[in-house]
Amino acid sequence: MINGDSREFIDGLYYGDERFFLYNGKKYFVQGYYENEKPMLEVYILYPAENSFRWRAFSNDDSYPVAEFETAKIFDGKTFWEAEKEIEWIDC
Repeated sequence: MINGDSREFIDGLYYGDERFFLYNGKKYFVQGYYENEKPMLEVYILYPAENSFRWRAFSNDDSYPVAEFETAKIFDGKTFWEAEKEIEWIDC
């Protein structure tokens, strides 16, 4: 991961932390929150804005669905760990 530690990036998602990052010319945003009393994570592409919503997962327990994020093929058909060397963690 460029500009950060990939384990720290993932660890924060267990608490629902917001993350901004770049991948393949696109600016992404991931956040966690509760909806209908279930924890969820969702990913948006902020730039280019025409494809803003990208991915969402709910959990069946009290933890955020981080494992689902790690294995989802969100990044041009790649998982987070397949793409992480090309992901740049940014402040916003």
